[in-house]
Amino acid sequence: KAAAVAAVPDPVRGDEVLACVVTDHAFADEEARRAAAAELVEWCLARLAYYKAPGYVAFVAGLPLTASQKVQRGELKTLAASLVGQPQCVDTCSMKRRAG
Repeated sequence: KAAAVAAVPDPVRGDEVLACVVTDHAFADEEARRAAAAELVEWCLARLAYYKAPGYVAFVAGLPLTASQKVQRGELKTLAASLVGQPQCVDTCSMKRRAG
């Protein structure tokens, strides 16, 4: 339904991309969530530079929006930082390898 990205602190890269994804699909288990996150990252890696692909994918109920339905960037950054390590957030950093 919707998606937005924000930078989160990363000990290796300084900052890492976290994608917040709103979907109609309810994931029954962690394996289904991991598979969906892997599919999204593979799609991104085929089209973007490796450092632009998300290192984390979080499935959320909604994004912080303004009255005009634009993403509230400050609130998103705060939300993203709180999602790392939570069950709905999948760490996909290991999928990102620099080519060549």
